[in-house]
Amino acid sequence: MKDQVVQQLKENLHLQHEPIGLAFVKQIPTDVAHVAKRVPSACTFWRLAEQGVFYAGAEDHQECPIGMMTMGFQMPASDQERAQALVETMASVKYFSPAEVSALPTVQKPHQYIVYGRMDQLPLDPDVVLCRMNTQQAMLVSEAMGQVNWLQGGQSAFGRPTCGVIPRTLQAGEVSLSFGCVGARTYIELTPEEVILTIPGEQLAELAERLQTIVEANAALAPYHQQQKALFPA
Repeated sequence: MKDQVVQQLKENLHLQHEPIGLAFVKQIPTDVAHVAKRVPSACTFWRLAEQGVFYAGAEDHQECPIGMMTMGFQMPASDQERAQALVETMASVKYFSPAEVSALPTVQKPHQYIVYGRMDQLPLDPDVVLCRMNTQQAMLVSEAMGQVNWLQGGQSAFGRPTCGVIPRTLQAGEVSLSFGCVGARTYIELTPEEVILTIPGEQLAELAERLQTIVEANAALAPYHQQQKALFPA
């Protein structure tokens, strides 16, 4: 069933990248291997997850103090010092206010590890599904979930840090969108057209079903706009 839902999502959106899942767990699932390499950032795991399934713990995230914080891992004193130094650097170039750190969302679900993996291979239910997509694809998802409905106030989108959309999705229980901060654009090589969209795991099937309707509605409306445009040649 999950494979069908994932395939439906990929086909309706014409995704260029594999959707990945993140599961926050206290124990390592059977037959899931430890991440095989050190990485410079928490978001680097997202790109690795497009290639397979693995787990990572607090120590594996330690090169990225901000990611370690948002992912809800306890930080040793040395990492707290590095995080503070990074925040001070951000503040000194007018990028980030130290006061904003206290407002960063963090994963509250008790866990010792994160299982990362492409959705068609993930052996357990994800807490969050993360998709790398372009703005048109993100618009279709937002339409499907009713998040661009003016009666409901529209959708909120976030920037720095990109990894903050993961705990935000867990806390709010709704699809979240990040424009992609300079860190994520560097580490996972987001193109200027791409954004990061996160979906509560339990809402994936609902999204896939609604998405079919929205894609068909957009296809039905496209000829009207094409005809209207043809009446006004450039």
